[in-house]
Amino acid sequence: MWNLDRNGLLRRGAAMTDGATSREIDIAVVEGTLCRVDRGVYIDGTVLDGLSRYQRKVAVYRYRCFAAATRGESDRLLSHHSAATVLGLDTLSPDLERVHFTLNGTSGGSVKNRISVFHTGPVPDPDVQTVNGVPITCLARTAVDVALSSSFAGALAVFDSALKKGVDLADLTERLKAPRKGVVQARHALRYADAGAANPGESWCRAQIIEARLPVPVLQKRYDLSDGSVAYADHDFDGTVILEFDGKIKYSDAYLRPGQHPSEIVIAEKLREDKLRELGLDVVRTVWDELRAGTMIPVLRKHLAARGIHGR
Repeated sequence: MWNLDRNGLLRRGAAMTDGATSREIDIAVVEGTLCRVDRGVYIDGTVLDGLSRYQRKVAVYRYRCFAAATRGESDRLLSHHSAATVLGLDTLSPDLERVHFTLNGTSGGSVKNRISVFHTGPVPDPDVQTVNGVPITCLARTAVDVALSSSFAGALAVFDSALKKGVDLADLTERLKAPRKGVVQARHALRYADAGAANPGESWCRAQIIEARLPVPVLQKRYDLSDGSVAYADHDFDGTVILEFDGKIKYSDAYLRPGQHPSEIVIAEKLREDKLRELGLDVVRTVWDELRAGTMIPVLRKHLAARGIHGR
């Protein structure tokens, strides 16, 4: 019924030109068949089915970036957290409220309002790509832009994700050579970047480990279990202690097989953990709340010390 554009957007004016009434659009929003992502802009509401609350927020923000970028102005390109979201770069604590643009110019700095952030700086042609006709900073440029404006953990997370997506480490290193605000911390984060991190939560775990001067773990170490299955440890310390991050995203509908209940995943995780302990491993688990509260490190330090592993 709805004539969506190539970015999956429906603009109210265009829909009414095609014959829809204002009442029909409003009813569709109430019923959930349409979802409003920006003023006068909607998407097919069913694309959000089964997503967690956070996943829905990210998805809606991604569509809002396209809506803002195709509103008419042609002298700007999506950048920073907006580009990261569109390109699928994982970031820690992304700004999902305002759309970020970069204007090509010689001066630096940024201007913010309630719904947008406009950055200014040189954007050479190799730093620009297009997604569905929308100009956007490339993966490497986007990762560096986000890292320069983030905490150490945030920089590590976006660099981990960039490497996982195939961005060349040498390219990122070259982009951080020039002195500018945030570059020292970004360089420090890049030294520890690892494509093995599965998500920003694991990156944050490792950032806290590094800042606490504990030994840097090996990521995704393989273990062959007694039942013939294989487990990959999130963070492995000398083959004796494992730190597992539980982001709980795998319990959302989008990650469940048809007919699968979240409790089945919980049971499977418990059995996997038991099999790892059979190998003599000490398994430590952590969650988002512990990372936010800073309580993960004291617990991990205690477990490491019990196995004779101490800080650097």
